[in-house]
Amino acid sequence: MADTHEIQIENAQCQIHKWNSEEVFLFLINLTCRLGLALFDIIFKYSNVILLCIVLLAVVYVLYKSYWSPVILIRELTHTGFDHIPYVKGRDRVLHIARSQRNRQVGERVPPPYPNGWFALAESRDLTVGKVIPVDALGQNFCLYRGEDGVARIVDAYCPHLGANLGVEGSVKGNCIECPFHHWRFGENGACTYIPDVKNIPKGISIKKWDCMEVDGAVWVWYDAEGRSPMWTVPPLPELSQWGYRGRNEFLISAHTRDIPENAADAAHLNCIHQLSFMTNIGKHLPFLNNIIGHHIWETDWTKTDESHIAQMSIDQNYMVLKCNAFPFDLRVKQIGPAHVRLHFNCIFGEAYVIQSVTPVGPMLQKVVHRIYSPTYNAIFGAILVLAEAYQFERDVVVWNNKTHVSSPPYVKADKSIRAFRDWFSQFYSEKSVSMRDAMQNPLDW
Repeated sequence: MADTHEIQIENAQCQIHKWNSEEVFLFLINLTCRLGLALFDIIFKYSNVILLCIVLLAVVYVLYKSYWSPVILIRELTHTGFDHIPYVKGRDRVLHIARSQRNRQVGERVPPPYPNGWFALAESRDLTVGKVIPVDALGQNFCLYRGEDGVARIVDAYCPHLGANLGVEGSVKGNCIECPFHHWRFGENGACTYIPDVKNIPKGISIKKWDCMEVDGAVWVWYDAEGRSPMWTVPPLPELSQWGYRGRNEFLISAHTRDIPENAADAAHLNCIHQLSFMTNIGKHLPFLNNIIGHHIWETDWTKTDESHIAQMSIDQNYMVLKCNAFPFDLRVKQIGPAHVRLHFNCIFGEAYVIQSVTPVGPMLQKVVHRIYSPTYNAIFGAILVLAEAYQFERDVVVWNNKTHVSSPPYVKADKSIRAFRDWFSQFYSEKSVSMRDAMQNPLDW
């Protein structure tokens, strides 16, 4: 009898913990509802405190990005302008884009891809003392390094000994660059200064040293197909030494290098592509919203200057909301050579500078960087400008990534500045400029 009683007790205990699936489901629903109500009660009871905390966190984040951590926005080649390609949103996106680009017509009588002038190769802030950076651009392989004296230098990437790339695992010794392969060193003028276990260095061992300047937040190289010395230099802007760096945006673009600065002379495109609000493209699909959320009206004037390598442009912009000019600003642009642009903003929030550089990393591939500087008092405006300018620029990138070159377009009255720009830009080509056909013959096409 005792054993039977114990068995009944054990069965009863087992039955207590045996829940069916319906009871478990109801229990979980009940628990979720109770937790939800408790959370809602807490949020409602302390809503003011929570809202204040969110606002404070947002303010701290904006101040941090504006003053201490510059905004960096990088767009790879495949990011913009290819959504029209079938299946481009699948896992083979890059392959579909590559196929589309191979079938794209470059155009006829395309100008040489590498004009003569100054080109930005790296950000000054990235090239710290003792650092080495390899850069491929202008059909060349460069090695950038900063010596212990703080001076940035540019040399050919390949060691004349056995061809090692100095920019890959090379090191800085004093003001010399040391080859990673056999530790040969090359000095400030490119001459070999040290070979391990060799007392008398043979004469004539050297590496090409490129003319270099450091201005507007970047390290620039002088490229000239004729091998001539720099025909001009760029004096620093006094404002940049007093203002703060707010960040930059970078784009890789499949286009000819002249297409990018030509935009400045193309006044008509501003009121086509850039008429929509800088905040959203919704007005493209719902035009009646343009008067509510706002739209841009542009007036421009492009001219040459007394200095042959410099052109200038003035832009007056009105941002219209319900027939009110909510955000007017004027923009003064200075094009210095083929690949260096300074844009000076002046608006109700104060001043700012945008420094644009265009670097041909391939015959039909450009790296475009915009660096933004502004005074301390309007640092937030400068940080926002990094993103707003990039959003507007992307609208041009969509066109550039898919266009062909038209050497002799049917000009109309509104295009007179384009013709003047092309005539001005032609001065940056010379007899020995590499043709597009020769530049596109790549023996290392993997």
